[in-house]
Amino acid sequence: MNITSSRGEQILAAVSDSLTRLLGESYAGRDTIDTDDILRPVVNAIAERLPVTAVAVLMKSDLETLRVVHADVTNPGMNEFLDRYNAQMLRPNEVPTHGISRKVIETGGPVLIPRISVDQLQAMASELGRQYAAEAGMPIDVEYVGMLMVPMRVGPGIIGTLSLYDWGAHGTLTQADLDWVQKAADRVGIAVANAQLRNNAMDRAERVAAMSDVALAISSGQDSRATLKLIVERVVATLRVEAADVVLVDEDEGGMTVVAGTGFRSGFNTEIRGHVPSEAGKRWVIEHNIGTPSTLDWIGQSRRWMLGREGLRSYTAAPLMHGERFAGALEIFSRTDLEPDDEWLAFLDAMAALAAIAVNSPSARGARRRVSDPKAVARIAAPDLSERELEILHMVVDGASNRDVAEKLHLSENTIKFHVRQLLEKSEAANRTELATKAVQQGWV
Repeated sequence: MNITSSRGEQILAAVSDSLTRLLGESYAGRDTIDTDDILRPVVNAIAERLPVTAVAVLMKSDLETLRVVHADVTNPGMNEFLDRYNAQMLRPNEVPTHGISRKVIETGGPVLIPRISVDQLQAMASELGRQYAAEAGMPIDVEYVGMLMVPMRVGPGIIGTLSLYDWGAHGTLTQADLDWVQKAADRVGIAVANAQLRNNAMDRAERVAAMSDVALAISSGQDSRATLKLIVERVVATLRVEAADVVLVDEDEGGMTVVAGTGFRSGFNTEIRGHVPSEAGKRWVIEHNIGTPSTLDWIGQSRRWMLGREGLRSYTAAPLMHGERFAGALEIFSRTDLEPDDEWLAFLDAMAALAAIAVNSPSARGARRRVSDPKAVARIAAPDLSERELEILHMVVDGASNRDVAEKLHLSENTIKFHVRQLLEKSEAANRTELATKAVQQGWV
């Protein structure tokens, strides 16, 4: 069928222009592309030219969840109504795959209903959706609605839908609109697929580079603490999460210690100790479960409290294994819900394996023996440090600069420099590196 509507031609041209401009700018900037940034200008272009609510949905990796972007210029109250509706379904801008959307995705055929009662339309929604509509009430007083929904296609596959809603059923949507709406949806589908392919390629390249950097650090004999710090920093940057740390288990001492971390606002994590996780806790990590840190017993009460203060709501981990022995974990924390795919988890496992190699390397084992063997390292009593000096010493050991310490403690850099000089004098250390080494080896921190 040919495009018979001049308005369809205009809207299709606007959609194409917005996609071309967006993708061109993103490719030139070498940035990854958020699919919402593709969907949003499309629904805006439609809503600015037609008196409808335009809705684009994209299937997420689990196939049971849809990412939703919508726009309505004629009835702006619908935007807030739909935002609140979507937020009650799962999380902001996400809804379960159900109703007409599921039918269109499964069959691959469009649905055009020029006139249907609002009550009938709501009856097609989920039970939670119907309950929300009953409690919130429609933002506009209409009895009927017209609807057009088409599949968003990429080759033979369906990745979502594009739909238009004519509140009041004014006859805005007709059979003549099927052609241009389908063409718009297909162009969006191709743009999304290309963006996802590009994003995946960039992610893979970044992950390979991260693993190569860590492998080089291990092979060069770099101090294991510095290597673990590199690992958590690259994991946070590459997986785009807020924080990560490495915890090591010492079965002999019956404890678990956080030995490296990054991304924590309070900087609390390094050298925090806890109980050895239970077998159930270890299994939880090995299976890559996802949960809320504040509810997981194996994390330990003190860590759960601190993580709660950080506002971290989602957590997963990969085990550090020495043969069959559970030696620790590489932990991931996020302030949004984690939704890892297989490649994401494979990278996390690879970095955890590198962390296990780092902590079990000859240099790392030698360092642990020197620290634990009183004959290898002569114990020096901790200098008399004030509470503030001890706090700064912890940060120096963690690799913080004077500026970092000053910002965290809300003090001037000159004040921090004074305290560091005092620490050097009291510890008889020549520089910050020697100070940090002494503090770790002698157990001052």
